[in-house]
Amino acid sequence: MARKVSRGRKAAQSDPIDAVEAGQLARVYYVCGESFPRDRLIAAVRKAVVGDDANAFNYDALQGKEHPAAQILAAVRTMPMLGGQRLVQVRDAHEIKADELNKLLPAIEDPSPYAVLLMVGESADLRLKFFNAAKKAGAVVHRYEGIKERQAPGWVATEARRAKIRLGPGAAECVADAVGTDLAQLAGALEQLSLYVGEGQAVEMRDVEELLAQTRQRSIFELTNAVGRRDRREAMLVLKQMLEAREPALRILAMLARHVRQLWSAKEVAAGGAGEKAIADQVGIHPFFVKDILQQAQRFEISTLRRTHRALTAADQRLKSSHISDALVLEQLVLQLCG
Repeated sequence: MARKVSRGRKAAQSDPIDAVEAGQLARVYYVCGESFPRDRLIAAVRKAVVGDDANAFNYDALQGKEHPAAQILAAVRTMPMLGGQRLVQVRDAHEIKADELNKLLPAIEDPSPYAVLLMVGESADLRLKFFNAAKKAGAVVHRYEGIKERQAPGWVATEARRAKIRLGPGAAECVADAVGTDLAQLAGALEQLSLYVGEGQAVEMRDVEELLAQTRQRSIFELTNAVGRRDRREAMLVLKQMLEAREPALRILAMLARHVRQLWSAKEVAAGGAGEKAIADQVGIHPFFVKDILQQAQRFEISTLRRTHRALTAADQRLKSSHISDALVLEQLVLQLCG
């Protein structure tokens, strides 16, 4: 049985999937941006409109570049077979020209009571007449954005609530530190952790540490530890493994720079006699990580950290402007830091 379909703005919330899961469907969607949440919304809308066993007669999969607006409109106006609702999904909607988009305005201004039009693209020029009209008419126009590192713990906590996974203190931060900012990987990690601890059990930091052993955070700790010991061989080996895992060079550099700033800050705060909680607050990390940070900070003199920071800045400029390979820039940086 199809869910309630609404023309109103209630269907457009911070994340459209919230409304879909609450049983409220819009008649027209245009979604673009980050692939993981976008594709999850597509699956939710399709399930809500045509069910798990999709009736092929009530589902049309079209392509924005291959199918003209007239054909899309015709699909939307077609009566569903055997009752229920129809779903017309248009992939690569960002490739539809502005004049063709305007020809789809009737689907927004006078939507079919029997169909949902789901347009999916990589991007959207929200200045176009089509999108202005769509938003005024109560259609859902939503662009999924990626997240920055500082936003990752909040996203993990929100995703855990959506999936009804309980997180213990510090677990969201620990997952974010371990995985990074890839939304699909973060969601996958939460699912793995939920299975690992068992139904109804809270995911604690120790669970994250045990399950996500070969993670970004551990790798960067291994890299900084090797650099701190001036162990060129180990540092180069860890760097090679991170590059082979397709960790982007700028992300490795950003993680290394972040870690160096944390070491520097922790060393200065600890020198003033502050306790672990005060150090955690000042450095911006969970108290769970303070001892590791302090142990590493002891291996560095302030003059070394200052020199390291300058080297990181120079490497950042080379990665962004030089024709030298990213791997070579990072290898030269690590060798310099271990000197």
